[in-house]
Amino acid sequence: MCEQRAVSSHRLWRVAAGLACALLLVACHRVPQVAQPPSRGSRLYTAHCLSCHQAQGQGVSGIQPPLAGTPVPNGDPEVLLAWVMFGVRPTVLPAGHYAGVMPQFNYLSDADLAAILSYVRSSFGNQSSVITVEQVASVRSRQAAR
Repeated sequence: MCEQRAVSSHRLWRVAAGLACALLLVACHRVPQVAQPPSRGSRLYTAHCLSCHQAQGQGVSGIQPPLAGTPVPNGDPEVLLAWVMFGVRPTVLPAGHYAGVMPQFNYLSDADLAAILSYVRSSFGNQSSVITVEQVASVRSRQAAR
């Protein structure tokens, strides 16, 4: 009888230990993740671009072009910079007719423009390279010389 109780007790401990491990695993997966604060580029996008290009970069059909997976934001950084800073309309735009006009954001600092456009080029499914402050400064000086 004592031997049978010892076996039962041993099984009970194994079951309890297994349940404890399972609960710990479940608890680990339910730990809330701390949200990262929005990046500078994200904050600037929200302040300057969101109303026309929308939260997911999808644009507004017939008015503002999408930024997600389209040639201008993902293409030559200098073409994108000239459009955003000075309104120089690219020869290649996303398919469709867009009635909206790109406002000129040349009043923003080189660092702010680099942050916004790097955010756009790495968000909404885009995977293009960052735009540097030096690239912004270069396009700004060449456009000013025209």
